[in-house]
Amino acid sequence: MSDIDKEFIQSKLENLRDYLQKLEEFQAMEKSKFLADHHHYGLAEHYMQQAIEIILDICRHFVIALELKTPDDPHGLFALLESRGVLASGYAEANAKMVGFRNRLVHEYSEIDHEKTYSYLHEHLKDLNDFLRQVSVYINSGEN
Repeated sequence: MSDIDKEFIQSKLENLRDYLQKLEEFQAMEKSKFLADHHHYGLAEHYMQQAIEIILDICRHFVIALELKTPDDPHGLFALLESRGVLASGYAEANAKMVGFRNRLVHEYSEIDHEKTYSYLHEHLKDLNDFLRQVSVYINSGEN
């Protein structure tokens, strides 16, 4: 088994923590205020994309370090990490839409429904925080 680069993971988690703090500011906004200013939803969408990219980078690192078979698409990353105890059971199913949301942010930026971004902030920001917490616990557990 390759070594898990804890410094790499810690650095990524710090960046993720920073984006999540910024996203919490947008989450706290009234919906009308959020939707009325392109700076608000534009930044929130950028931070959300960056946060999800970090999560996928961390997942890919674990796949390589744990010498797992690389999935055909990013949707399979969470299930692989669940199977190895990095992520809690049920995380993959609960977050299956994360990769799709990231893809919309990257590829359909002119057609993004900003109300969906606002909803995603309220429905899934806790899931991104859960990822951060679960990975932190795993890399600090001493079992790897």
